[in-house]
Amino acid sequence: MNMEILEDTSIPLDHPCLEGHFPGNPIVPGTIVLEKIVTTLVEKWPTVNVREIVSAKFLSPLKPAEPFSLRISQQTGTVQFECSRNGQLIASGRLTVSTNG
Repeated sequence: MNMEILEDTSIPLDHPCLEGHFPGNPIVPGTIVLEKIVTTLVEKWPTVNVREIVSAKFLSPLKPAEPFSLRISQQTGTVQFECSRNGQLIASGRLTVSTNG
């Protein structure tokens, strides 16, 4: 399965979720990583509607402002995603999607 690099990105240091999320040693919550994936998909392909997060695995913590790559592979009705940092897989999963046009 070919993975397309969709975006190189990060979660900013001033993201509001980080304020109480392990003070002194902040990590980005998995829900924020998933939110970034969904937001990026919708920005890149406005006709895509994410219906369900079928699976998501978080393999390594992500620090605020730490760059990571988002890669996807599309098949009819599904999107596989991988997030990696310096070649190390930090998250992967599958979403169901539909299109509205």
